[in-house]
Amino acid sequence: MKPVHALAAALIVAMWGLNFTVIRFGLDEFSPFTFAVWRSVLAALPVLFLPRPAISWAMLAGIGTFMFGGQFVFLFFAMQAGLPPGLTSVLVQLQGPLTVVLAALVLREHATFGQWLGLAIATVGVVLIGRSVEGSATILAILLALMSALSWATGNLFFRAARGVSMFAVTAWASLLPTPPLAVVALVMEGPAALLAPILEPTLKGWLVLFYTVAPVMWLGYLIWGTLLRTYPAAKVGPISLLVPCVALAFAAWLVGEPVSGLRFVGIAVVLGGVALGLFASVRRMR
Repeated sequence: MKPVHALAAALIVAMWGLNFTVIRFGLDEFSPFTFAVWRSVLAALPVLFLPRPAISWAMLAGIGTFMFGGQFVFLFFAMQAGLPPGLTSVLVQLQGPLTVVLAALVLREHATFGQWLGLAIATVGVVLIGRSVEGSATILAILLALMSALSWATGNLFFRAARGVSMFAVTAWASLLPTPPLAVVALVMEGPAALLAPILEPTLKGWLVLFYTVAPVMWLGYLIWGTLLRTYPAAKVGPISLLVPCVALAFAAWLVGEPVSGLRFVGIAVVLGGVALGLFASVRRMR
C-alpha cells in the first residue's frame, strides 16, 4: 500500500473504532429512533446536489433499510440496553461471516469449510461473552447487537450491486430512503418532543455526536473505504476491518472505563479469531 493509502486506512480504523464510544455518548442525549432519524437526515443532505447513482431504487432501498437503517437502530438499542461500546464493536463484526452464510442461503453461493468453521468459532465466542455478563437486559443487548450484525450482513448483499458508482452518492441516497419510516416510528414510539429535541432543546454535545457519526464516519469513511477497494485487492483491504474492534476496545477502556478481562476477554478473542478465519478463507477463495 502507498504511504498515503496506509495513512487513510489507519484513519478509517481510528474513526470507526471511536464511533462506538461516541454513539454511547449520543444515547445520553437522544432516544434510539430519534438518534437514527437525525443521523439519516444529516447523512442524506448531499442528495441536494448529488445525482442519484446508477443503481435501482430497490437496491438503494435495500442498502438504506438494512445497512443504514436496521443496523444502527439495533445497535443503538443494544447499547441503550447496557452493552458497552467495545463489546458492541466486537459483536457487530459477525457481519462478515454472516454475509457469507446469507450469500450461500439466498444467492446459492458456495461457502467453504473454512468460512463455516469461522462462523462456528465466532458463535462459541458469543456464547462465552454471554456467560461473562449478568442480567437479562444485557443478554437482550447481545441479541440486539447480533441483529445489528445480521442487518448489516443483509445490506452487504444489496451493496454488492453498487459497483462502478460513487460510494459517497450511494451513502447519501441510501440514507434518504429509511428516513421517513424511521421518523414515523420515532414520532409514535418516542413522541414529538423527543423527535424534535435536537432543534427545540439543542445541546453542543448532541450536535457534535451527530456531526461525528455522519461527516467523518459515513461521508469520509465510506469514501476512503471505496477508494481502497477500487485500488487494492480485497486480500489487502478486508483485514483492515479486524482492527476496528481492537481500537474500539482501547477507546472504550480509556474514555468510559469498559473492563475487558477474564471470560469476556476470552470470548472477544474467540469471536475475532472466528471472524478472521472466515475472512481469510474468503480471501483465499478469491485468489
